[in-house]
Amino acid sequence: MVWGNPPPPLASSSPRRLSTSSVSSSGSSRASSPRLGALDSSSALILVHDEDNDTSPFHFDSDDDDDDRTPQFDLRRPSTPPLGPGLVLLYLLVSYLKLGAMFLPHTETPLKYGLPALFAFAGLAAFARQILYMLSRYTQTAELEDTVLDICAKGRGKERRRRILRSTIRAGTGGLRVLLATVYLRESVQVSVSLLPNYKSIAVRLALTAILALVVLPLSLAQSLASKRIVYTTWLSMVTYIAWLSCIIYAYVHKIPLANSGWLRAGTFWQGIVAIAFAFTSSSTLSLYVSLRGSYKPVTTTKPSKFRSFKLLSVLSVALAILLTFPLVIFSANPHVPDTFEQPRPPALVGIPILNAATLLLGIPALIVTTPTLPIPGRIRHSTTFPVSRTLLSILIAALALVPPRVSTILSDILLVSALVGTYFLPAFLHVIAHFFRRPLAIVVPQAPNTPAPGSKTQSHSQSQSPADELLLRKERALQKKQFKKRIVWDLGVWLLLVGGATGFVAAIGRVAGKW
Repeated sequence: MVWGNPPPPLASSSPRRLSTSSVSSSGSSRASSPRLGALDSSSALILVHDEDNDTSPFHFDSDDDDDDRTPQFDLRRPSTPPLGPGLVLLYLLVSYLKLGAMFLPHTETPLKYGLPALFAFAGLAAFARQILYMLSRYTQTAELEDTVLDICAKGRGKERRRRILRSTIRAGTGGLRVLLATVYLRESVQVSVSLLPNYKSIAVRLALTAILALVVLPLSLAQSLASKRIVYTTWLSMVTYIAWLSCIIYAYVHKIPLANSGWLRAGTFWQGIVAIAFAFTSSSTLSLYVSLRGSYKPVTTTKPSKFRSFKLLSVLSVALAILLTFPLVIFSANPHVPDTFEQPRPPALVGIPILNAATLLLGIPALIVTTPTLPIPGRIRHSTTFPVSRTLLSILIAALALVPPRVSTILSDILLVSALVGTYFLPAFLHVIAHFFRRPLAIVVPQAPNTPAPGSKTQSHSQSQSPADELLLRKERALQKKQFKKRIVWDLGVWLLLVGGATGFVAAIGRVAGKW
């Protein structure tokens, strides 16, 4: 068998099946990464055949998470504190129960389009998140920017490209979260101001925006997602969303018409199926994966609980989000939106905007806490303990929430496109680059520095090899072939995401141009 340029492995490949009778101190028994050093050919190796050849490419067990306990893959950072499975599931879920879900009753999407779109985009969101998770394990990186840099700008002589990419990713991630927090604040004011007298007055909107921004500011100064302030506000936002959903259900059951509060003063793209796609968007969740792994106890011989599997928590979050948004898609097919209201308003209609605004406001602190810090000069940062960056971010968000309606619709469209690209398109794009345009990573054959990769064209097959080297190459071929078969389904799904995204982009251009 000639091993030319094998397909790259999935991150879930497990080299534990290659046993050694003697391992040197410089070579770990787990030689899954080419970064571990050169091959020690003096070890006596035994090839143990795999027993799980029938494993499905869509298995969601926790076996792979057991590998995360090894020191080799320990990438904890101060910005990603340990979080238990319950909190990780909470943070994964609440991102689906905010702006997008609350906009669904106002989309007026026919049921024959709304329900298939709901399940389709929920599945694509889970699929894209899993792709990004596997890329993180494949590159052994913990943050989105590190994953992108490892895939797109790895190697010597690319320092300038890495600096540009790092700055671009940080700016894009921070900009997306700032825009999301801005729309949260603006819409909280928009749905609440109708309950006040003189709600069309600019002074009333300005005062209400300032008050709500000052309420959110102390909560936004928490250290991390593990802070009690963030945890409590996130749980409370979950409670207020469920209460809001209960009011919506009550209103529809009793045929109480809902108020059309001019939601979002929406831009061109905020219609129908696109709004459903936005409901399942979320910012990068790789930091939550690192936080979950950081909560592991020291290595033990006991098998970890399945509820500590990030993959399982991701699927559970999407499933729960479907249950909590399914009624909204049904209601959007037959909305009750009156032109005027009789006074006094029913209690349900008073509670809906209050709970709506509370849910959005309580989601702002977590966004600010996870936003990359502003590039503040070191002299200022080291001379005070005052959170200058987060305070400036809060002021920026309040200022953007007061922009004129024409500008706010443009910001809403930018937010929508950025969220869709970051959730669905970016993971698929990185997968294609990593597995189609980059040299594959070895699974069990470490590569010494300044030497050609095993099986490359520069390495002659007739080159003398020890029996141990040949055994490693045989194992490498077998594992690469197995991973190639498992990755076929993922590759098809990735290309479906890319083709679907390109089709949606063309449709969006046509809508803007007024062609359809």
